Amino acid sequence: MELFDIDSQTLNDLEIFGSHKNDISVFSFFNFTSTIGGREHLLSIFKTPQTDAAVIRLRLELIAYLQHSGIEMDFRKESMDFIEFYLTQKDKPKPLTRYNRLKTAFSYLKGATQQQYLRKRGIAQLFDLLLSLDLFCKELDMEKPPPLLVELRNMVNVLLEYPVIKRHFKGRALNRFALAKCDFICRKVAAEEIDALLEIIYQLDAYVAVARAAQQNKLSYPVIIATGSRRIEIKDVFHLFIKNPVANSIDFSYNKNVCFLTGANMAGKSTFLKSVAIAIYLAHLGFPVPAAHMEISVFQGLVTTINLSDNLSQGYSHFYNEVRRVKEVAQKIAAARNMVVIFDELFRGTNVKDAFEGSLSIISAFSRIRDSFFLISTHIVEVAEAMKNHDNINFCYLSSTMAGGLPQFSYQLQSGVTDERMGMWIIENEGIIDILKRIDIAPD
Repeated sequence: MELFDIDSQTLNDLEIFGSHKNDISVFSFFNFTSTIGGREHLLSIFKTPQTDAAVIRLRLELIAYLQHSGIEMDFRKESMDFIEFYLTQKDKPKPLTRYNRLKTAFSYLKGATQQQYLRKRGIAQLFDLLLSLDLFCKELDMEKPPPLLVELRNMVNVLLEYPVIKRHFKGRALNRFALAKCDFICRKVAAEEIDALLEIIYQLDAYVAVARAAQQNKLSYPVIIATGSRRIEIKDVFHLFIKNPVANSIDFSYNKNVCFLTGANMAGKSTFLKSVAIAIYLAHLGFPVPAAHMEISVFQGLVTTINLSDNLSQGYSHFYNEVRRVKEVAQKIAAARNMVVIFDELFRGTNVKDAFEGSLSIISAFSRIRDSFFLISTHIVEVAEAMKNHDNINFCYLSSTMAGGLPQFSYQLQSGVTDERMGMWIIENEGIIDILKRIDIAPD
């Protein structure tokens, strides 16, 4: 299976993980996990978007099942941590032979040891976990259960086939010999099964967290298209980070594989680009998306250039960095063919003439690659005029107007091209010219 191509620039553009521990991020919106293992599993999913439609669909079905069934599994972090700690003790458990029974009896005459305390507490918490999972599996509607829940039920049943576990997991008192026997079973005989059970629990913890996020943020489940012409249809997509966001819709197909976006500063272009990109990324994770409805083919990668910085350490100007980024994208498309590419303001780091010519040539070249889809914003509306005869380009804009000397932004996507500009209003509103005019200039 081919890996989904997503690079660090794209992850940073979309704030998938955040740059610092407390930063808001897409990951933080879904991280309702209770355990360390659950968080690590969720993180692993976030780092590996899928290109297999079957894998994506199975994950979507599982999360939808968990959400619609209202399943809540509050795995206590402290308890799970202690179970892990107990299971990974370095001393080797031994079978309860006659000699070991005598040794166990004599050890208790000396008083309880730290090792005995760890065994007793670890086994007690492991059995509490088994009890709650056994009850959960019996109460669950298993008419058409997702494979992960079937696996969970089967693993619980396998462990309960061990007589000593079956006798004591419901709270029956453990004497010193039963404790030693349980310890041997849990850490030696059934060690692989218990490890497998914990792995299922951590997966379930991660997916329950995603289902909870879907419920709280009113996310929808994308329809994954595995056959036919490649396309993307998103209705009422919105950005996770914005309260009361304005939703927009966008479509891509073989016949309309480029969206050319115009709009004034502050009109919401960058936010819209990020909204679309995040929805596409989440769909390839097999997660619900911030949209009313979404249908999407599976792509080989997603690449964005929204917050490209200078590379002063290597002596590169902003414009040269942009050129290098466009080259990277071209190489990715050449390798994968079916990518989703998003650019915010092509060639903003050079003069208007070069930006016009560069944008025109690059967008024209992109438009020929029908298996990939392109969403590109620009201030240079003259490029749109030069490309108006390209029937596979969808021209859209975010409108803005002036009312009472103040800008009004609708944040609503409309068909066509706009040459509305807010740059000078922003400069004047900040009072920059007035500040400069008040500066006394010394005579020559």
